[in-house]
Amino acid sequence: MSKAPATRPERVLIVHAHPDDETLSSGGTIATLLERGAEVTVLTATRGERGEMLTEQLAPLAGDPARVARHRETEIAAALAALGGPQHLWLGGRGARPTDLPERRYVDSGMQWGPDGRATAADDAPTDSLTAADLGEVVDDVRAAIRSTGADAVISYADDGGYGHPDHVRMHHAAQYAARAEEVPFSMIVDPASGQADVTVDVLPVRAKVRAAVEQYRSQVAVDPVDPADPSALSWVMPHGVRQHAPAVEAFRHDAAPQPTAPQTYAEMSGQGKAAAVVVSLLLGLLAGGLGTVTHQQTIGAFPVGLVVTTLIVLGLTVGVRLVYRSRAMVAAVGIGILVATQVLVSVGGESSPLVLANAAGYVWTFAPAVIAALVLAWPDLSGLRSRTAPGRE
Repeated sequence: MSKAPATRPERVLIVHAHPDDETLSSGGTIATLLERGAEVTVLTATRGERGEMLTEQLAPLAGDPARVARHRETEIAAALAALGGPQHLWLGGRGARPTDLPERRYVDSGMQWGPDGRATAADDAPTDSLTAADLGEVVDDVRAAIRSTGADAVISYADDGGYGHPDHVRMHHAAQYAARAEEVPFSMIVDPASGQADVTVDVLPVRAKVRAAVEQYRSQVAVDPVDPADPSALSWVMPHGVRQHAPAVEAFRHDAAPQPTAPQTYAEMSGQGKAAAVVVSLLLGLLAGGLGTVTHQQTIGAFPVGLVVTTLIVLGLTVGVRLVYRSRAMVAAVGIGILVATQVLVSVGGESSPLVLANAAGYVWTFAPAVIAALVLAWPDLSGLRSRTAPGRE
């Protein structure tokens, strides 16, 4: 399941989206690994700022993301201690952020319940939410966590996030891409009854630890009391009223060897691949800028065919790069190339340059590429968005 050398304990990175996810879906495995001597790190992406507060005592916190975040920080600290004390990192923070970047905080995206009973994206996800962040940035942060912990294996959600929560889905993709890039085995949490498991972990021996951990999340779940007839049974009621039962085993499916895909997203590329992609984007920008500067004054009758065609080329190039490769860096390189080519060609003729005249077409060509590139750079990463319907939880 991992590539740990025999000379030291296995190191496992377990990646989740919100406080409570690590306990409710993999708490037994965390406790079991710790008892067996493994070094376990839990990486949490957000502080669950948009989760409900179930008890009357905590109800005043609802709607105040900062206070909810502080409370849920205390809950996860207590829960992890109950499981045996794994190391804990916050995505974007120390140990889970490239050292050349300032630390950042990802915010809970929220969700709503769809008509099929599964979670979908919330209509009002904050601009600093996990799903609004560029996927490449999230992947790089998970890669930083893999490196800082020396992880031999990574565990996270399956591709549906368990029940569709957009933050869970985002962390599945980020963890999967990061593990592949770092050449570390990746395993996904699956339903033990699904028949998809490659590995199962008997978690009944650590049931008491898991119960103690679940009980720390009073803001999120109502834990059923111990059943004297079956002390090993553990169940809780979720905010939407559904009762969940902890399984006797936790199950995992190994990530299959990735099939080659074309084109790659920028986040999936190696460091050399990213550098080459930026250089190619810059060259394409130089080509588009040169072509546009030379031809934008061309007309057929009164129709500015040169300006229309070159503007469409710029629009298609920048939008295409952003959609296909999901990369702001490549779009920026295209924009810089266009601006450099335009300025170089204009400077050849000085103030009386015959290439960019002081007319409508000249003014449009001078500013339109920069505006287009800025707009394409500014729009959020849309890869985590899903269908949207009625309101709900976290």
